Amino acid sequence: QQLQQQHRPLQPPLQQQKPALPLLAQQQRASTDLSSWSSSSSTSVAWQPQQEYMASLQRGHAIMARNWQAATNQQRDAQWEQLDSWSSQQLGKPAEQCTPNDLIVYLESSFTRKRGRQAAADGSQCPAPSTVSGAVSHLSTRFQQLGHRGPWDCGTSTGNPCDSMELRTFKGGYANCMQELGYQPSSAKPISEGKLQQLVALLQEEADAYQQLPAAQQQQQPWHIEALLRRDACIVQYLWDSKRRP
Repeated sequence: QQLQQQHRPLQPPLQQQKPALPLLAQQQRASTDLSSWSSSSSTSVAWQPQQEYMASLQRGHAIMARNWQAATNQQRDAQWEQLDSWSSQQLGKPAEQCTPNDLIVYLESSFTRKRGRQAAADGSQCPAPSTVSGAVSHLSTRFQQLGHRGPWDCGTSTGNPCDSMELRTFKGGYANCMQELGYQPSSAKPISEGKLQQLVALLQEEADAYQQLPAAQQQQQPWHIEALLRRDACIVQYLWDSKRRP
């Protein structure tokens, strides 16, 4: 017995085991771990499409901005800055909150009195009716870009204030007032002779290129294109020779 006790293999000391969680608690913990993992996983999966969406939206807005020339965008920005400055000083609110009546006051008291190159019969300088219409058009586009779209609703004070009866009648009345003051519309600067020759040469070149196409391709192209190009070249030269500058 003493030898058996001496050669008995050593056993590791018993470790105190933590009491097992009840089955319901184990299920709740597993459910919590699974939900937290699925939430973080879905967030990471959804984040990537969201980034791609915003990047694509920015590129789309850049393409939309190319709808207008750079000079047009600059003119629109200048018109909006002038209205916003006037509205902040005179009305104590930003331009975005202007109503049709506010715009009429701005056009009558500021825009039509502080600018203009057209001389009326009394010698006063004031903007042409087309200049006023152009300013309203620029402001209307900016209001649309800011979300004020559709005709102006007087009941709810929503919509585009430039798209209102007040602004339309103001533009028509201003044109009549200018006509009574002796304003006469002037035509645009005529084309120069050098540019006219370039235009005629371009039209003739396009028409000749149609004749150089193979017969199969000529049948696929609209037959009247060549005739329209040569007609336009003749009209341009006729207007120049008849002193009716194009």
